[in-house]
Amino acid sequence: MGLIKEAELPGLGKKYLLELEGGERIGVVVYDEGLRDLFYFPAGESEPAYTVTLTDQEARQIASILGGVFYQPKMLEKLEMAIADLRIEWLKVAPQAPAVGKSIGELNLRKNHGITVIAIIEDAGRGKKKCTAINPGPSFVFLPGQMVVAAGKAGDIEAFEEMITGGGVQNGAV
Repeated sequence: MGLIKEAELPGLGKKYLLELEGGERIGVVVYDEGLRDLFYFPAGESEPAYTVTLTDQEARQIASILGGVFYQPKMLEKLEMAIADLRIEWLKVAPQAPAVGKSIGELNLRKNHGITVIAIIEDAGRGKKKCTAINPGPSFVFLPGQMVVAAGKAGDIEAFEEMITGGGVQNGAV
């Protein structure tokens, strides 16, 4: 899988660059007003061979097709069956949540609840987020406002959600 590089374009939007396995690169500029420019760079070339401009709606339609909304390759059906019971949830720690001030180990999340905490994301200011912990250990303590990315079976995730939010579904499953 290729690395995606991201750059701010002040007053314009954001630029993304993905290097493909064959050495080619795909560039995407997302403008603040909604248009997107796609650039294809052949391997070893610094200038794009092709450029396409898309409206916001066109870009979303293409993203849906690429993401498998309309058609999913047969090989992915097997993968889906293998992980059909897996849920990955992004949950924001509520101030009144039972998990606040408690550690992963203290809650025995993996052993007693079947939950794996994948990452913790916090506010970095100015509307930006930063990943403060990837695969945090048992001593990690939950604090209000943190975004917890966790994996587990559907029923286990629902119980974990109660611990983190103090209530029902408030965030989104992947």
